[in-house]
Amino acid sequence: MTYSSPESINTTVNMFTWINSVTGNYFFPGTILAVFVIVLVKMLTVPENTASKSFAAASFVIMILSVLARMMNFVSTGFMTLFIIFTAIGGVWMHIENAST
Repeated sequence: MTYSSPESINTTVNMFTWINSVTGNYFFPGTILAVFVIVLVKMLTVPENTASKSFAAASFVIMILSVLARMMNFVSTGFMTLFIIFTAIGGVWMHIENAST
């Protein structure tokens, strides 16, 4: 499928806005989800990290990215809120795991 060329690409934000619109607003959410999986798997490979620590840290990093992407209007508010909730769940999970030891 071919797409029309963008009319004016002056900034990187304009370019990413065009890319996101061409892909049906799935480019940035898909990229952020892929980075979440990569960070989570990488943190799980460290022997001293537990699943709760890895999930909380990955959620926090991606929450920051999703807030920045929301500020530039690349992702929806619901998508950003999902990672804020994931960060809260990860923090509670980590606290419960630490309290039980």
